[in-house]
Amino acid sequence: MSLLLVAAACGSGDSDQPSDAGAAPPAGEQSGDGRTAATEVSPETAAPTGTDDAATSEAGTETAGGGGELILAVEQWPECLNPVTSCANASWTLWSVNTHVLPRLMELDLQNNYQASPTLAEEPTTDNGGLQVADDGTFTLTYRLHPDAVWSDGTSMTSSDVWYTWRARLDTDGTLNTVGYELITDVNTDDPQVAVVTFSEPYAPWRDLFDPILPAHHLGPDTNIADRWNDEISISGGPWLQHSWSQDQHVLVPNELYWDTERRPLVDRVVMVPREDTDSEVVALQTGEVMAASPQPFPGAAERLGGDLTFVGGGGTFIEGLWINQNAPDRRFEITRNIRQAVAYSLDRELIADVALGSIIEDPQVLQCAGWSPAVGEWCADDFAHYGQDLAKVTELLTAEGWTRPDPDGLWVNAEGTELVLQWNTVAGNKRREDVQALVSEMTAPFGIGWEIINYDPGELFQNRLPSMNFGPVALFANSTSPDPTVFRLYDIDGIPSEANGFTGQNFTAYASQEASDLAAAIDREVDAAARLALVRQLGEVLATDVPWIPLYVLPNLVVWNSTLVEGAGNALFSAYGGFADIYDWRVIG
Repeated sequence: MSLLLVAAACGSGDSDQPSDAGAAPPAGEQSGDGRTAATEVSPETAAPTGTDDAATSEAGTETAGGGGELILAVEQWPECLNPVTSCANASWTLWSVNTHVLPRLMELDLQNNYQASPTLAEEPTTDNGGLQVADDGTFTLTYRLHPDAVWSDGTSMTSSDVWYTWRARLDTDGTLNTVGYELITDVNTDDPQVAVVTFSEPYAPWRDLFDPILPAHHLGPDTNIADRWNDEISISGGPWLQHSWSQDQHVLVPNELYWDTERRPLVDRVVMVPREDTDSEVVALQTGEVMAASPQPFPGAAERLGGDLTFVGGGGTFIEGLWINQNAPDRRFEITRNIRQAVAYSLDRELIADVALGSIIEDPQVLQCAGWSPAVGEWCADDFAHYGQDLAKVTELLTAEGWTRPDPDGLWVNAEGTELVLQWNTVAGNKRREDVQALVSEMTAPFGIGWEIINYDPGELFQNRLPSMNFGPVALFANSTSPDPTVFRLYDIDGIPSEANGFTGQNFTAYASQEASDLAAAIDREVDAAARLALVRQLGEVLATDVPWIPLYVLPNLVVWNSTLVEGAGNALFSAYGGFADIYDWRVIG
């Protein structure tokens, strides 16, 4: 899904998770100036983006829910919408757009358990013949589509859509990630209702593929969609139809042809507006300018979110840390393993977690593994637990590489006279992350490590700089995880974005370890749970030694709503699709 690492900005498990949330997401935050007030929204005056089909246009203007207008604040605004290219590297592309209008084959429920989506008649299993491993190692999935599944223009969803999605993932210029799709050797479309997908070898994280699926009749026949759907998605296969999208607002209306009656929207219209820094988002909630938001945790949340505002926090599928770009264009020296370890030994990660999350959840826990969430499965071990503030260890590591500290209270200096100062990027206006930067800058000074802080709006960071490897060498963001232990996209040695490969891949740390890459690939090929766990443990130990990034904490989700205006919110707190995942079940009061 492109549930994997956006950046969410948090980033995006997972053949295609977004970063930050960084993010991943995983996730485009602008200046946070609150440009469009709720009272300025007038979607009735705008033409729907829908397709040319008359039925679709009518569906875009009729009301289905009879339940008024829901106004939501979005804290990171995508710069573009394409679900295959780097546009999908931002978690809010998924959370505010794709999850509402684009269908998928398998999905996660609100508690992050895999299940067949409404697009399928059933989940492929060995019992129903949908999942087979042949003696020659060939792996076959048979997807039986739901007979009622249709696109918003009335065209049935068919196996050709599955074939087209596969090819678009591989053929699109600047595709974000091809992990898993490159193992597919054929998608048989002889039966329009049955897609038979053949892999060259077993692929355990198959449930994360084909999220979303694309309409072949609408986008084809060209399978390179780099120039399509960048500023609108003009057809729907989900509960909502995109009425309009711009940098000022996003309007959704019910998809009249959506076949799953349990997900038929209860409101007439959803209007999302950008509120792209902590203060403007909170003020919009407090004044009633917006009815709900799903912000990242921020300092003082419990104190500020009172009165008519109800909020819940917890769960979380995004892991936040310091991601170290070993190929950063602005690096002044090679970012060696010794330097990465030295940074890890200069940090009090318990204090960082407490400052970042203490006002949201009790007893925030330090993340001790590099790629898995301790809240899901048994994959996350204590690989990084031995890292804590240790000046003797920092000194040992740096002096071994020729660094000296002429001033005992100053910075380390290499043989060329360059000080150990690392450029550090994160999301501008994100109070939690800016507080972490201030804390760490003070924390590492006694260890002789300095920082040059340059922050960007999320669109620039997650959709431009990360995919082109033009950041850092250090960035603070979150990456999404999957209930499946797949982490290949993070550590694939061939997935380091570069000019040579068209900046394809999500190995944003430029971590070039063949051992780690092979172990991550083996995890994806292994279908036995015990054997997979053993491989995860091996990879965890390698990562803790090489330190391609420094894990900090699991980023909890936060959903806030005005209880006098909205009911039904808060049930998607744990959802990998964000706190707005179930807005089809929300009601406007009054």
